[in-house]
Amino acid sequence: MKFSSSTRISFFTIFLLTFITVGVGGFSVFHSQNIEIHKVDASLNFVAKSAYDNPLQPVSAALYALEQSSLDITLTFLTHDGQETVINESSLKYLGAPDFPIVEDATRRPLRIAGPSPFRLRSVLVEGGDYILIAESTQEIDANFQSNLGSLALFTFALDSIASLLLFLYFRRINRRDESASLARMQEFLGDASHELRTPLTVIKGYVEMLSKGQLIQDSDKARAFDRVGTEITRMESLVRDLLLLAELGESGTRDIEHIDFSEIIKAHGADFITLNPQRKVTLAIADEISIEASRDYISRFIQNALANIARHTAANDSVSISLSNQGKNAQLVIEDAGPGLPESAYREDIRSLNRFDKSRSRDKGGSGLGMSIMSAVIQKLDGTFSLRRSELGGLAIVVVLPVAKD
Repeated sequence: MKFSSSTRISFFTIFLLTFITVGVGGFSVFHSQNIEIHKVDASLNFVAKSAYDNPLQPVSAALYALEQSSLDITLTFLTHDGQETVINESSLKYLGAPDFPIVEDATRRPLRIAGPSPFRLRSVLVEGGDYILIAESTQEIDANFQSNLGSLALFTFALDSIASLLLFLYFRRINRRDESASLARMQEFLGDASHELRTPLTVIKGYVEMLSKGQLIQDSDKARAFDRVGTEITRMESLVRDLLLLAELGESGTRDIEHIDFSEIIKAHGADFITLNPQRKVTLAIADEISIEASRDYISRFIQNALANIARHTAANDSVSISLSNQGKNAQLVIEDAGPGLPESAYREDIRSLNRFDKSRSRDKGGSGLGMSIMSAVIQKLDGTFSLRRSELGGLAIVVVLPVAKD
C-alpha cells in the first residue's frame, strides 16, 4: 500500500512528536519515582545503621532512631525459626515477613516487596541468627507513579490529536491551493488548446464548404484545397498526440521507469540526426557509461522534439552541438545550434503550455507549438531541470540536468 507524501509527513511528524513527548515525560516520571524510592531507602538504611552501630541493643537503637526521626516505618523481630513479633506499627498494611532468602538478601540492600501492600524492606542480622525487619510502604509512591503515567498518556494523546488536526487543516489548505492552481493551469491549457485547434478546424471547414458548394471549379484550385485540408489534418493529429502526451505527463504515475544508458541513447539519436542532415556540421561530445533512472520513451521523445525544433527553425547548414557530461551526482545534456535563437526575454520566461517564444515562428513551419512544453514536462517528470540560454554557437542552447542512477 502506497501513502501520499502528506500522509507520510503526518505519520512521521506525529511519531516524532510522540517519541519526544514520551521520552521527556517518561524520563521525568521515572526520575521522580526514583527520587522518592531513594528517600525511602535512605530512611531504611538510617534505621539499619543505628541497629548495626549498637550490636548489644539493636532493637532499642532502631526504635530510638524511629522516634527521633518520626519515620513511618514498621519494625518487626523475626527469629531464626520463623516467629515474628511486631515492635513498631506504621501505615503499612504489613502481611508478614517474606521468605528467608529474601530477608537475608535485604541485609545488604533495600528490596522491593510486591503485593497488595507493596513496601521496601531492609533487614539487620543480630546475634543468634535472628533478624530485625525494617519496612516502609511504597503504595503512595506506586499510586503517584501510575497516576503520572496516565497523565502522560492522556497528554500525549491530546497533543497528537491537536497535531493531527493542525496537520489535516494545513494539508487541506495546501491541497486546496494546489487544486486552485491546477484548475487555473487547466483552464489556461484548455483555452490555449482550443485556440490552437480552432485554427486548423477553421481552415478545414472553409475549404470543405467551398468544395461542397462547387465554388472551386478549377482542378488546380481543388488540388490546392485538398492539399491544405490534408496539411491541417496532419497538424491536428500532431497537436492531439502532443496534448495526450502532456496529459499523461501531468498524471501522478510514470511509465516504465528503468535503468537506462543515457550515453547510448544520445549517441544513437545524434547519429540519426547526422545521417538525416548531411549539410550540417554536427559535433558530438558524449561521455561514456552515464546511466539514469528514466522512461526510455520519455527520453527519446525529449531528444526527438529538441532535434526536430532545430531542423524546423534553423537553416539547413547551421551547426549543431550535442554534449553529455558527468557532473558529480548529475548528468548534464546540452543541445545547441547556430540558428537565430530566441528573443532575449524568452530566456527569462517560464516554459508554459503552447507558449511560442518567438511569434515569428509561424505555423507554416509545422509543429503543434507544444514542443517546449513537452520537453519541460518530461524533464520535470524525471526530477531534473530544464533551462534555455543563448548558445555559444549563436543560437539556442537547451540545458538539461538529470540525476545519475545509483549503483
